[in-house]
Amino acid sequence: MIKMTPAEFENAIEIEIQGKVTEEDIHNFEEFFLLKRQHHDKVNILMVYNDWEGISLKGLLEDLKLMKYTRDINKIAVVSDKKWIEKGAKLEGLIPSISMEHFLPENKAQANRWLAT
Repeated sequence: MIKMTPAEFENAIEIEIQGKVTEEDIHNFEEFFLLKRQHHDKVNILMVYNDWEGISLKGLLEDLKLMKYTRDINKIAVVSDKKWIEKGAKLEGLIPSISMEHFLPENKAQANRWLAT
């Protein structure tokens, strides 16, 4: 499941990821992202992982299609206590147009400050 909410500042969105992510979750995220993108050149994303159980195959295929929006994203802050998610954030950080950082759950406020700069 992906729960989406406006973030603490105008050009950002916050998503909480928990349980199993489905194709429908990815579609809902895309719609939410595109609504925010209509009003901003670049969007920042705060991704908070809580008890994430993975992603369905159809969800993964839809997620890969979102790569077309990489030029519309400025920064992604990943909040999680899982080391493997931190490593994944570092790998995804190889996308040159997006700055990405990992934060522990107790540092969520720091993640928001980083996105705001």
